[in-house]
Amino acid sequence: MPMTLTTEVLNDVPDVNAATLDELLASDAFGKFAILSASDEEFIQAGNEWEPGAACVAFIQTHGSDPWMLEYRERGQQFRAEGQVTLEQVRQAFQSYLSGGSEWRTALAWREISL
Repeated sequence: MPMTLTTEVLNDVPDVNAATLDELLASDAFGKFAILSASDEEFIQAGNEWEPGAACVAFIQTHGSDPWMLEYRERGQQFRAEGQVTLEQVRQAFQSYLSGGSEWRTALAWREISL
């Protein structure tokens, strides 16, 4: 199924493939968010949660990445990964989602959120 990558800085990338996704997510040059969507109602998205303060500094020192939030939406429900994730975890989840795999779903704990 063709998917579109939408980011804060770059234009939409329709029919994104795995190589392009890797290239664009390799650094945070794409901005503070990225959305990989199959449709308006089915997507996985990530948002940068960097904030000044000791907790953020500790996360970066421990993980070598800014903290990110990861969510997905399907069948009218939205879910968020428990805790913060790294940009590498975002990249892996987006790749798994793009390929139709289930690793993105099972690698993290998810909780439903209200919209």
